[in-house]
This record gives sequence, C-alpha cells and structure tokens, in this order.
Amino acid sequence: MRIYKVEIAETALADISDLAEFLVCNLSLDGAKRYLQAMLQEVNSLSVFADLYKPSVYADVRRYHPRARRMVSHNKKWVYIFHIEDNTVVVDRIRPSKMITQ
Repeated sequence: MRIYKVEIAETALADISDLAEFLVCNLSLDGAKRYLQAMLQEVNSLSVFADLYKPSVYADVRRYHPRARRMVSHNKKWVYIFHIEDNTVVVDRIRPSKMITQ
C-alpha cells in the first residue's frame, strides 16, 4: 500500500474558506470547527486511500483535471475532487455533491 503526501490546491482552499463562512453563519463556532475538522480528516485519509478511487467518468469532475478522481464525504454532501501526481494527492476542489450530475 502506498502512502501519499496530501496537498490542497488554492482552489480547494478557497472552497474551504467559503464553506467556513457559511458554517459560521449557520452553526455555532464550535460546530463549524468540528464540521471542518471532520472534512480535513477525510481529505487527509486520501494519503492512504487515494488508490481506491479510479479516475472519474463524470465530465463535471474531469473538468478540474483530466485524471481527476472523486471521493464522497461521509455525510454525502460533499465531493472531494483530486488527482495523483507521483507521490502526492492534490485536492483540486471540494464541491457540493448535488453539483456533480454528469
């Protein structure tokens, strides 16, 4: 089993920032922190599990990278879009799962 370094692209960091603003407005500060920590744990799990996900057939995913893969969050509300470069998993975007339709 390969262990990858996980890198979060600027675009994915912007997605996290937007989500953080939304969560702080709709949850308590502690609730928002817990939600984001859970998401970051899922992202970091790609260091071990990235190979389990095959390149996506969805055009909505491949538009971010030609070899993009996707992992659905534990609550099925988010899709982590990533690709693998050598020994690194690059998280390209974090999108609402309802936006991935084709």
